[in-house]
Amino acid sequence: MGDRCYMQVTCRRKDLEEFESLDFTMQDWNNEAPNSPTVVMVDEEANHGHCDEMPTNIPYHGDNGHGDNYGDSAFACDGKRYAEAPTGYDGGFVVQWDEIKERPTPQSIRAIRRYIAVRKKVERLFKKLSTSATSNQRKETSDGTDHSLLTQGEGP
Repeated sequence: MGDRCYMQVTCRRKDLEEFESLDFTMQDWNNEAPNSPTVVMVDEEANHGHCDEMPTNIPYHGDNGHGDNYGDSAFACDGKRYAEAPTGYDGGFVVQWDEIKERPTPQSIRAIRRYIAVRKKVERLFKKLSTSATSNQRKETSDGTDHSLLTQGEGP
């Protein structure tokens, strides 16, 4: 048993098995829409914050609490790029401060900007999936044909 922390992730419903294999569980309290294309999953005892175990080929975003050897952070993956940024206990980003130059370090600013860019891309994808799922709900015509089955797709 190693250092443990709380982790929460939002992912596509079709990817939930990827996170279940890491011991994440779907949270009923935040997944009230059974047809939603995204779900919220939690691992209350993530070993070392699943360091180097998180997938890098599917879109998701989330955050983790602190452990003994690391702080809170927010993370996102768009299926190609993974980004992480340190956060404070009550939210917001934590920046490394260069005391000599009296400003944040360039590395710290780059990490935050990269995280924000990747997170926004994931959020746009999830919004598009949500919009698509809504429009693909059962659409019956006067002849009783269910056209939603003809238009549903897997999505990205």
